[in-house]
Amino acid sequence: MKISNQNYIQPTFKGLNRVEWKNVSYFGNNVKLFKTIPVKNEILGNLSVGIRKYIDGGNRFIIEIKNALNKVFGQEIISIDSPQKPMYGFYIEVLPEYRKKSFRFGELLRLTSVMEMLENKASQIEIKSKDSAIYFHAKYKFTPFEKNTDDSIRILKNIMNDPTKSFSDLKAKAKTTLQTLENNLHNIPVRQQLHLDINDLAEEYIQRALKTSNIDAHSFNTSMYMRLTRENIEKNKDFYNKLWAKYGIDYKI
Repeated sequence: MKISNQNYIQPTFKGLNRVEWKNVSYFGNNVKLFKTIPVKNEILGNLSVGIRKYIDGGNRFIIEIKNALNKVFGQEIISIDSPQKPMYGFYIEVLPEYRKKSFRFGELLRLTSVMEMLENKASQIEIKSKDSAIYFHAKYKFTPFEKNTDDSIRILKNIMNDPTKSFSDLKAKAKTTLQTLENNLHNIPVRQQLHLDINDLAEEYIQRALKTSNIDAHSFNTSMYMRLTRENIEKNKDFYNKLWAKYGIDYKI
């Protein structure tokens, strides 16, 4: 997708910046959007992050990180529905030359989408993560939320194929779960419970992998639905509060 450029005023950064909000209406719904915020970047200096209505969808909005010359470094498209309903993240995009080089634009986009979730009282953020981004989202407290049987089977096979001996117990559990699932493909209540069990197993696998020195040895070869709930955000509020302060954003849970 082409990253758009619009006229954009770069605010002046001075210490922690209080987040201000504006109300926007669409199709009878009211949403809160943060006003443009100056942010710190340890490499590039003063940048800013803002959100605006996305032209291709009724309830879609786009978060953008820019510099004073209006260059877009990263963006995320989200949808915001009425309160208590899920918010959806469609994808995060960072310019190729700024990926995996300590610019941490993905982190900033995630932090601002969490702010939008909280202020608009969404129940959770739901995404479909591509395989290479699963561990990125897991670091920001997203957990597996897979409900599709074919995808669940691929996740189980992924765990079963892990070559690491220290993961042998999870491999065995994945094998047993796969056999049970394949024997109950037409038993809806059993299958629904198995999806919950598979999500728990995938979360255990991810968290163990995050503690290793080589996450690439535990990479996924399939996409995965994931979610970030309000409960998980509140449980990890200190984690988020420290990150907002790191970027000079005066926002706390």
